[in-house]
Amino acid sequence: MVAKDPHPEDHIVNLIVQHQRDLKHYILSLLPDAALAADVLQETNLVLWNKADEYDRGRPFLPWALTIAWFQVKAARRDSARDIHVFDDDLLETLAAESEIPDGELMEKALEHCLGKLSAPQRKLILARYQPGASVQEMAADFSQTPNALSLGLLRIRNALKSCIEQQLNLSST
Repeated sequence: MVAKDPHPEDHIVNLIVQHQRDLKHYILSLLPDAALAADVLQETNLVLWNKADEYDRGRPFLPWALTIAWFQVKAARRDSARDIHVFDDDLLETLAAESEIPDGELMEKALEHCLGKLSAPQRKLILARYQPGASVQEMAADFSQTPNALSLGLLRIRNALKSCIEQQLNLSST
């Protein structure tokens, strides 16, 4: 029997932190004012936190987060509509469509490719970690490792995946 994660909010916090740079770049690509973009990023983080229970862990996080960011940008634009430096809706739509943030399908293909490059034990370990209810403590016992050693191994695998995915996305955009 798999124990329930004692701190489910840690998962959403980790995802928000992991994708801060992507969210920031996306928002900055849509808002010309860096200070307003920073405010919108903070609002987006708050909405993501408040809607954490609506997030489907079976789907990619970034597209969901970018959708929320999009609505926060639109709300900020609505609130500052009197400013002559606000982009019109057509330009905003164009900027959003041309944003450098890769779409979920492209990221998913890159992830699949990079998972395939892992060794069988690495792939088994990383996939086990993202099963619903999986905990590092239980996995450590299952894999005959200490929780710290397992966490370090997972960190190395995540870093390798991140580098591989970034390389794949750069290759596909050229």
